[in-house]
Amino acid sequence: MKWWLLTLLLVFGLAGCTSQAKQTNTKSRQSTSQKRVSAYIDSTTPTFYVHGFQGSAKSTNTLIKHAEKTAHAHKVLVATVSTSGTVTLTGKWQGHVRNPIIQVVFKNNLAQYDQQSAWLAKVITTVQQQHAFKQYNIVAHSAGCVASVNMLMTKQTADFPSINKLVTIAGPFDGVVGEDDVANQNSFLTSGQPKYLHAAYELLAAKRTNFPTHVHLLNIVGTLNDGSHSDSLVTNVSARSIKYLLRGRSVDYTEKDFYGKHAQHSQLHENAHVALAVDRYLWHR
Repeated sequence: MKWWLLTLLLVFGLAGCTSQAKQTNTKSRQSTSQKRVSAYIDSTTPTFYVHGFQGSAKSTNTLIKHAEKTAHAHKVLVATVSTSGTVTLTGKWQGHVRNPIIQVVFKNNLAQYDQQSAWLAKVITTVQQQHAFKQYNIVAHSAGCVASVNMLMTKQTADFPSINKLVTIAGPFDGVVGEDDVANQNSFLTSGQPKYLHAAYELLAAKRTNFPTHVHLLNIVGTLNDGSHSDSLVTNVSARSIKYLLRGRSVDYTEKDFYGKHAQHSQLHENAHVALAVDRYLWHR
């Protein structure tokens, strides 16, 4: 009798262990499956990275590398614009690519805003002719912000794709310190309008009603904490003036401020915290 009971207990014990092992394996597979789900989306919408005045590929390299590492993005093309306006595409973009990036490089990096706007539109059109897409994003730094916004306020062809998300980093929308602006001189009126309107702002204000509606905009502002209320070249008022400029356009406006020495004008595009903010804004679920 005792042997029979001992055998029975042993059988049930083994069955329980097997069941527990199966449950453990199931939970392990579920846990592994959950870990494989990325926090970032898999989108085919291309994102164009645009440098600023006197900039180059170096101006956006760090931002792009961070996006590739963190958000699973892929730089597929470099669009180089010659001094005469000829667009040359280098790289590979074949089949489905997750979060594709196009790096824009102007050989004449001293050109005026309106000229760079026309070149940027030509870049987007050239890429669209080879890789059909209906929407696109832009990440721009400094003067590239003004060129991008100016392009969006300029009438394009009927088949030109529509902007989805726009990221502006240190945009000199209402002046540049040392050129047509002075630290702590400008301010906002109660209406939200800047007290002093400089050349860039007047350029954009003249056609602000052409800006598309329902655009998602992340505006990144840098402050050195040195009393200048600027990133050394762009005052906080100049950078933030885009909000009033786009009033009435139903823009989904988000502003993020960065402080300290790594928020200096040219350091902003090298700042890992800025890069992460850009990645999350563009591609986070």
